[in-house]
Amino acid sequence: MTNLNSPFESKKVGTSNLEIKNSFIKSATFEGLCPDGEPSQKLIEHHARLAKGGVGLTTVSYGAVSENGRTFKDQLHIREDQSEVYRKLSSAVHKAGGKISMQLTHCGYFSKNRKGRPILAPSRVFNAYGLLAGLPFSKAMTEENMVQVKEDFCRSALLLKKCGFDAVEIHMGHGYLLSQFLSPLTNKRDDSFGGSIKNRSKFPLLVVKEVVSRVGKDFPVIVKLNLSDGVDGGFSIDDSIYVAKRLEKIGCSAIVLSGGFTSKSPFYMMRGAIPIKGMIKYADSLAEKLTFMLFGKAIIKEFLFTPNFFLNQALQIKKQVNIDLAYLGGVESIDDINQIVKLGFKFIALARPLIHDPNFIDNLENGSVSKTACNRCNECIVEMNKNQGVRCVLND
Repeated sequence: MTNLNSPFESKKVGTSNLEIKNSFIKSATFEGLCPDGEPSQKLIEHHARLAKGGVGLTTVSYGAVSENGRTFKDQLHIREDQSEVYRKLSSAVHKAGGKISMQLTHCGYFSKNRKGRPILAPSRVFNAYGLLAGLPFSKAMTEENMVQVKEDFCRSALLLKKCGFDAVEIHMGHGYLLSQFLSPLTNKRDDSFGGSIKNRSKFPLLVVKEVVSRVGKDFPVIVKLNLSDGVDGGFSIDDSIYVAKRLEKIGCSAIVLSGGFTSKSPFYMMRGAIPIKGMIKYADSLAEKLTFMLFGKAIIKEFLFTPNFFLNQALQIKKQVNIDLAYLGGVESIDDINQIVKLGFKFIALARPLIHDPNFIDNLENGSVSKTACNRCNECIVEMNKNQGVRCVLND
């Protein structure tokens, strides 16, 4: 008899027929395996390896829904002419015993990939990240721009469904475009898409609603949502509760609860050490190197790592909705997992423990380990920028 309270037993995602072999989702984290935006054989092997090691649903990261939606040139851009490699990717994961999703995203203003052309965002805002590439300000999106972006999300989801993917995850957090609409820090609009959380969430919810409608009820649409931006004046837990309730109402299958704003509070979602030396060494330009050298410790806030660090915030969402939730943040042991399951979370999203050990889930289940050996040094972040693919330096 299946024990639905066990994290190692199979679970269905939302009301769909998609069943994954356990509660564990590989959270979308940049793999560094798409040179010039082209998915590589190493990307296929990476996700198949995770599935073989016990991950129930592995998530390919940062699938930009348009060329202009890429943060940088080595970010995957979802398009028809890559259909064959998407099929190989989904097939490889299925053969390894897992299921596969891809994260759908648009960078908004958080880009240095436009070569001087205007970058779109909810409002005109200063873009410190893009400044180093001559892109100091964004341009406020028109409603026509919004219609195009919404269509790009729908087209991408339908293409991936056709190519054998089991689900998609719409990125509504971490300071990318949909998150920029949600956050009062970056949404300064004075029309019906700005102001109150009802208005700020209007466009992101329209995107999700349309994707859900187009792909059909048996193809799960998961959303990654911030619990908060982790910075004063940003998207708050009350805002998150509002959005989560509406995601449930429009047919979202599950929500991955996360936090942080990449350009303002990046280590709010990762916690632990800031690998500033590596960030300096492997910066893309001299300007970036100098910025990190002179101001890195001042502008990048460090957040203390504690096990299950988002749990108190996540429970506030849990009390308000009945939708499937994936807990993310500080999971490092079987005790952490048991605590999360006992509190009623259906899924658990992991990243760094799986970067350190792709067999982590299997090893937990067979009892050979009870805790990850990841020490939260965050050097894996630096490794992503070395064009060799994500890896754990502890494995050297």
